[in-house]
Amino acid sequence: MAAKTVKERRLDLMVLLSPQPVDDLWEAQKAGWRCFVMGNDSPSGRRGSRLRAAWQRGYNAASQSRDPVGLML
Repeated sequence: MAAKTVKERRLDLMVLLSPQPVDDLWEAQKAGWRCFVMGNDSPSGRRGSRLRAAWQRGYNAASQSRDPVGLML
């Protein structure tokens, strides 16, 4: 097995920093966390939807955190 050259070991930062697809569930969890911190308890999304469930997971996680503001996503 030959050693890799310097060029083969380099990371392409343009690929790593390029825009990535938005993960709707992650965004909903962050929104739930932020709503807890800001004192808003009105969930977003329709009842029974996966986005509302993700929002609720974020809200519940923040409510159980010792430092929800310091750990805000």
